[in-house]
Amino acid sequence: MLVREEAIRFVESMKPTDHVIFFYDTIESKCRILFSFLDNGLASRKGAAYVCSEESLEQIRNRMESYGIDVNETEKEGKLIIRNYDGWYIENGEVEYVKILAGWRDIYDKFQKGGLGLRGAGEMACFFKHNKVKELLRYEYALHRVLDIPMEAICAYNVNTIVETGYTDIMMPLVRAHGWAIFTGPGGEMIYQSENVEDYDIERLLQVKV
Repeated sequence: MLVREEAIRFVESMKPTDHVIFFYDTIESKCRILFSFLDNGLASRKGAAYVCSEESLEQIRNRMESYGIDVNETEKEGKLIIRNYDGWYIENGEVEYVKILAGWRDIYDKFQKGGLGLRGAGEMACFFKHNKVKELLRYEYALHRVLDIPMEAICAYNVNTIVETGYTDIMMPLVRAHGWAIFTGPGGEMIYQSENVEDYDIERLLQVKV
C-alpha cells in the first residue's frame, strides 16, 4: 500500500505523453491528486487545463483557491483554463472524440506559443450521467495509452458514480486504455502500470465487483 505522499510524487513527476486513469471515492481525494498535479505543473512552466463534469465551474474554482492556486491571477496570465464538460466532452447531446482531441491540441498549441507545456485533467462523470459510455470508451482508446499530444493527462473517475450507474464492467477496459492507473479507495492507495492491473486489484482497493 502506498502512503499518500507517494501518489502525490507520482503525479507531480508525470512526463509528456503520460496518460493516467485515476479512480477515487471522495472529493477530497480527487482534489488532492488533481490539484497537486496541476499546481506542480504551473510551477514548472506548464499550463493547466481542467474540465469539470462532476462539479460546477464555480465549485472547482473555489476548491482550487482553497488548495492555494490563485485562479484569477493564473487565468489572467494565460496559464490556466477551466472548462465545463458541456461543449467540451458532450455538445448538443453528442460525443465527437475527434473534436475533443482537436480541442486538447488547440489548448496545447496555445500554451506552446507562450512557452508552456500542458497538464490536463478531466472529470469523466458526465459520460455516465448522460449514458455515453460507449462513446467514452472510443474517446479513451483514441487517446491511446501513450498520448499523441506531448501533454500529461489524468482522466478522473468517481467510483461512486460508476457503481450508481451500473457500469463497473467497463472499469477494466478503461484501465487498459491508459498507461498508468491510480486507485484511492477504502482498500488503500496504489499506482500500477495498467498492464499489471487485475480484476481483484480493483475489487480489493475500491471494494466494488467488476
